[in-house]
Amino acid sequence: MNLTLHRFGRWLPELGQTPQRSMDGRTLYALAVLLVLVQLPHLLHLPVWVSLYGIALVALRLTLLRSPDKRWLKILCSPVSVTLLAAVSTLLIKLDYGYFIGRDPCVAFLFILVAAKFAEVRRPGDATLLLCLAAFLLLTQYFYSQTILAALVTLPAVLALAHCLAILRDPANPAPAAEQWKLVSTLLLQGIPLAAVLFLIFPRLPGPLWSLPEDSMARTGLSDSMSPGDIGQLSQSDAVAFRVEFDDHIPIPSERYWRGPVLNEFDGREWTAGPLRSEASPLYQGEAEHVVNYIVTLQPHRQRWMFALDAAISLPLPAHADSASAALSAAALEPGNVNPTGNVQSSSRPLGRLMSDGQMIANSPVNQVLRYRQSSVLLDTIPAARQPTDNTLFLPGTNSRTIAFANQLRQSVDSHLDYANAVLQHFNRQAYFYTLQPQLLGDAPVDEFLFDTRAGFCEHYAAAFVVLMRGAGIPARVVTGYLGGEMNEDYMIVRQSDAHAWAEAFIDGAWRRYDPTGAVAPSRVEQGLAAALPNESSVPRLARLSGGWLRSTQLRWDALNHHWQRLVVDYGQDSQEKLWDRLGLPRPDLLKVTLIVLFLAALWCAAVLGLPRFNRSRLPPTEQLWRRLCHSLNKRNLHRAPAETPSEYLQRARLLWPTQAARLTDLQEQFEQLRFQSLPDQEHRVRQRIVRKELWQLEWALLLRRGTS
Repeated sequence: MNLTLHRFGRWLPELGQTPQRSMDGRTLYALAVLLVLVQLPHLLHLPVWVSLYGIALVALRLTLLRSPDKRWLKILCSPVSVTLLAAVSTLLIKLDYGYFIGRDPCVAFLFILVAAKFAEVRRPGDATLLLCLAAFLLLTQYFYSQTILAALVTLPAVLALAHCLAILRDPANPAPAAEQWKLVSTLLLQGIPLAAVLFLIFPRLPGPLWSLPEDSMARTGLSDSMSPGDIGQLSQSDAVAFRVEFDDHIPIPSERYWRGPVLNEFDGREWTAGPLRSEASPLYQGEAEHVVNYIVTLQPHRQRWMFALDAAISLPLPAHADSASAALSAAALEPGNVNPTGNVQSSSRPLGRLMSDGQMIANSPVNQVLRYRQSSVLLDTIPAARQPTDNTLFLPGTNSRTIAFANQLRQSVDSHLDYANAVLQHFNRQAYFYTLQPQLLGDAPVDEFLFDTRAGFCEHYAAAFVVLMRGAGIPARVVTGYLGGEMNEDYMIVRQSDAHAWAEAFIDGAWRRYDPTGAVAPSRVEQGLAAALPNESSVPRLARLSGGWLRSTQLRWDALNHHWQRLVVDYGQDSQEKLWDRLGLPRPDLLKVTLIVLFLAALWCAAVLGLPRFNRSRLPPTEQLWRRLCHSLNKRNLHRAPAETPSEYLQRARLLWPTQAARLTDLQEQFEQLRFQSLPDQEHRVRQRIVRKELWQLEWALLLRRGTS
């Protein structure tokens, strides 16, 4: 007993000095699970060597846990070795990417840094820092995708992160797993409503909180050039190009020409856009009942063009703008209504410009999802504001057979309009075939297509039509974009498989749209790609599905993603202001709210750093209970001498309050057992609860007998 009391007395002066404990296996395995869940989404876009490097460091630390006596593992997982490995990886990242300040190299560096920190984690303090790094790495996956699937993928990692935090609350005496998960669930359920409220009401900044240099990534979708086979290859993709929400009138399939890049220049094989022309003067002033108003949700394609129904009569405005703003944008295209910078005189700044050839150009490359409001009139003839340029007539020296045929056919008709119709009749009456798998063409692709193979996709027919027009002295150009679209609930999906090319010819002072594909395969224009090519395996899988549960499931999932994008991802300053207006509440002031948040944050930091009660919470529970007892006795003028042992201190307390002697003796025995006996976890927690209860009873009894002492 004396030995026990002596040990208890030796322990007391060490109170307040929390020893650093090594990590147990259970905590390390929980951290490893967290790291795997955080790393998995990044394996899709990081270099293979970075992924293997990070995974190997995690595996190395787990191997050391299972074989702690292996010296070489200890050396590799030492702080010095891990620091050297991190430095080498930084150099390799710089050599691989060619630069370091950018999204991809920074994410790769953080990926390896998290794994390296796990390899050398030893104490709870290391684990806390690791959790912070893992949380940052988890957030970086939203640099690549902000879909609902990306959000769902983060949920297991968030749960694992919260579980690790629960373990690190008391790593020396971890609670049972069921109790920890109960705590995690409670905290998350309490936090979700608060997070939702903050998401809705906290003032939104007009731009992103950060800006990273754009990395060079593969561009998807249409290009500013076209060669035989390009659009056919693109049409084999099911990827979504954009989605459209119509205000009222929905065009029929044959009217759904979504205008994109306009290709004027031809070198005998490849069509290119050439330099951008001046901005548009009025293309057409349609009557109100003929105007189609809609909102486009354009997927990133790393280019600057935007898409609109032929023909656009307004500048692209942010999606939150109403139809009245779009009408003002349309009116701004009239002479005298456009200021020198090309911006509309309205409350919404346009997101792009409308060029003289009818294509829309964004103010910057479309590197993220872009939503804009647009107005169009459904026309196949657009009055020209100026005469065509020379490049719409130029033909190189190749494709001589096509030019000879054009001269011969032109002599058989009376007008340019009749000639264009004669070319369409030629495609319709001769044995031409529409296919996604045409033969490869040589140096004179138009000649070979028209007179030899006679089989091609839309770009073959559009290119041949334009060459035939130019061969007869008629200005013409190729227009690329999309044709069609599929309705899904209350919006339309336009996919890459809807990519299309058609022609425009300048006849009688206007640009007229001609689609020679419709002369060969009318079902392509009226019903879509799958109807025109029902038996070709190259047609995308989704286009071949006419119904059934699989198709229905895919459309419902797309609808869910669309609403997620519209309601969550695109919830910005303008959306929030409209929400406040609908609720009849004053708009929150960003400066005031920011100052309040900073003030509260400063108070919180001061409390955490300055008040000792926050530091006490870091002590083991037994030491916290002992300090609580000493504090209670000290408040009643029973001060403990510097060299006094706990047993001597409690003996004086028993003499001072005889009626509480039995309770004080029981408390002393409980403290000795908690400190020096190896108790099972469950019994340890039971005894702590008993001590808390007896402490409370002692404090209450001393409070009632305050005058006795």
